[in-house]
Amino acid sequence: MTPQKEELQQRLAFAAANIMPCAKLALNWFGKDTLQTDHKADGTPVTIADQTIETELRNRISNDFPDDGILGEEFPDKDGNNHFQWVIDPIDGTISFVQGIPLFGTMLACLYDGVPVLGAIAMPCIDELVYAANGLGCFHKVCENDPEPARVSSVDQLSDALVNTTALTYFNTPELRTLYDQIDQAAKHTRGLPDCYGFVLLATGRVDAVVEPSVSLWDIASVPPLIHEAGGVSTDLEDKETVHTNSIVAATPGVHAQLMQLMNP
Repeated sequence: MTPQKEELQQRLAFAAANIMPCAKLALNWFGKDTLQTDHKADGTPVTIADQTIETELRNRISNDFPDDGILGEEFPDKDGNNHFQWVIDPIDGTISFVQGIPLFGTMLACLYDGVPVLGAIAMPCIDELVYAANGLGCFHKVCENDPEPARVSSVDQLSDALVNTTALTYFNTPELRTLYDQIDQAAKHTRGLPDCYGFVLLATGRVDAVVEPSVSLWDIASVPPLIHEAGGVSTDLEDKETVHTNSIVAATPGVHAQLMQLMNP
């Protein structure tokens, strides 16, 4: 099943209007000596900013779409009464946030029967926003400028491509480290631009591929609608079109095909 166009348009308008104001709540703590960091059971950091942003987004979603479910990184799930479920990553790149690096963002997705149909990423420090929904296009908004259509680059050869990943740390097995070396040798350039910022750059044509081998649902739920609507391809490392996995490979069509050949000979 697929959602009605009007239902999707309403939720896309909501995401476009609400994600950046919520993301900018992080600026109340960014770069401040008073910021305190706790750690979750898996060792990842969490701050009051993460919790504040997620709480605000949950409240706004519940107010506008009370029957929709909500899955967030910081708080328990809210069950819904329909096919829609929102997925919130309040600060993707908490390490960057804590370290005073401005390349962190808020990610918001909406699933329909478990399949992503809407995605948005807001970068509050640099005031960039990308948002998309299936069949409705992908858009890029910078500061107070009007949103413009977003497209992936025209690069179609891996040998001409800039491939991005958050950090070599996530290639954390011998097999994955070998894979990174193969990508590094085959690509024109590799770079480590952190977390969700890589997907913003891909959707707007500034990098040509993003490979992340160790992710959670909230890290990638927003990505397929953004990249597909911008003209790219998004799968996991095994070329499966799913976000219910622990990896993602997003790229222009030609570069994605060649990365898949590299990963699945």
